[in-house]
Amino acid sequence: MKTIIIGLIVVLMLSVFSAMVLAEEATDNESQTVISPGLEETNQTVDQETTNEINDELNGSASVVDTTLARIDIWLTFNQEKKAEKELKLARLELIRAKVAALNNNTRAMEKALAAHEKIIARIQERIDAIDGKTTKAGVQNSVSKLVGLERAIEVHEARIAKLNEILAGANLTDEQIAKIQARLDQAINNTAHLKDVEAAKIDKLTTRLMAIANLTEEEAAAKIDEIKDAQNLSAIKALVSEIKSARAEKIQERLRERTREAEENETEQPEAEENETEED
Repeated sequence: MKTIIIGLIVVLMLSVFSAMVLAEEATDNESQTVISPGLEETNQTVDQETTNEINDELNGSASVVDTTLARIDIWLTFNQEKKAEKELKLARLELIRAKVAALNNNTRAMEKALAAHEKIIARIQERIDAIDGKTTKAGVQNSVSKLVGLERAIEVHEARIAKLNEILAGANLTDEQIAKIQARLDQAINNTAHLKDVEAAKIDKLTTRLMAIANLTEEEAAAKIDEIKDAQNLSAIKALVSEIKSARAEKIQERLRERTREAEENETEQPEAEENETEED
């Protein structure tokens, strides 16, 4: 009986695995058509789904079950770009864990979540390094398209980190606790921003390769890359994320000013209370 059950489980897993591989291959083939050589400059907009992701409040569940399922999904994915995208979603779960820990005044749990986040970001950098254009014009352009898609996702994730920073500023933590966690959070910000540097360097290499393969000038190759970026509304997304990050940074500064005022008021009230106690004695 056990043998039959194990056999059924294996068959089911193989069926799921095969379906996922076929779906990835189909998506890869479709992604070749994203490039539009005749694309003209237009006023870019951000779709509602992406806007919602940028305004993410880091709500939802981030239980052990959630993170485990996310890791299994990544393990069953073989396309490097899709692995990176799914790892960014896993990184979001770690930010939610950090948020919950901060609100519960659990600095140790928050540090663990941010440490896990750092490891995920490091793996994403490895995925970016693994994305490489084939020795054809279409292959190079397709690799650039994948990298641009990842840059979109990284921009969104930076907005999420900014939200966590805002939440941290309003959490009921001591100055010492905030300073300790802030160092880890600053590292997360820097590591995530570095992903864009790695991605940009990769695109520069692919641009040079495109020039050689397609016999294009530097200006012509750059124009092709810009077409790919415009097709995915990258400029509009970057502008919106920058606006959101600035607004959240202002809220953080306001909260810090409030903490400073509260500390000064407490220092003023304490000597007055001690003086009244002395007079009563």
